Amino acid sequence: MSDAPESNPLENYVRPEPSEPAEAHFRNAWQFRKDKNYPAAVAEFEKSLACNPDKPATHFNLALVLDKLDEGARALKHASRAVELFDREGNPSKIHTAATFLAKLKKKYG
Repeated sequence: MSDAPESNPLENYVRPEPSEPAEAHFRNAWQFRKDKNYPAAVAEFEKSLACNPDKPATHFNLALVLDKLDEGARALKHASRAVELFDREGNPSKIHTAATFLAKLKKKYG
């Protein structure tokens, strides 16, 4: 038995570039969102949706960003679509998260 610490096999892992445009735009949008560049994030999430309009995570994240920009009607539309698509996938945790956010938006924007 060695006293050397075990190395983490993922320590030097570099994520491969996405092979599909929807994922590339989603990753760009995610970074813009993280950097609080919300207008750029909106543009990238919309490009992602143009490539794959049925990805619930994209609708959900777009709704989050639109809420930050006080674009309530658009945020509500995308949050509703996220709930619908997560429901199709059958993931209770994601459905709950999206539905809770949608309820918050409905209360905020009417």
